[in-house]
Amino acid sequence: MNRREYPRVGVQLPVSLSSSGVAGGGLVSGLSARGCTVVSDELIQTGTSLALHIQLPDQYAPLKVDLAEVRWAQGREFGLEFLRLRLEEKMRLHRFLGALLRKAKGGGPKQTG
Repeated sequence: MNRREYPRVGVQLPVSLSSSGVAGGGLVSGLSARGCTVVSDELIQTGTSLALHIQLPDQYAPLKVDLAEVRWAQGREFGLEFLRLRLEEKMRLHRFLGALLRKAKGGGPKQTG
């Protein structure tokens, strides 16, 4: 069984993609601290390097990934590994994922009533 080092969370987040030969958009369908899965109308080849802007909910500025590389591609879906993120962006990503994981485990604020 293939175990991931970091948990992957199912999401639906708009993303814009850019590289020297590609500019487009799509939807992040899976997100982890080290990468993501994207569904896009763009046909992206394995090995392609991209910059990403992922729109996180309730946040004005998108999460900026300076460098990601396509590790696999199947039709309109592909998996990216994050290779370069600024420290502040990495911290935003970790906070976002932590909140999603806590929510998924029922670890959110206790409700009374």
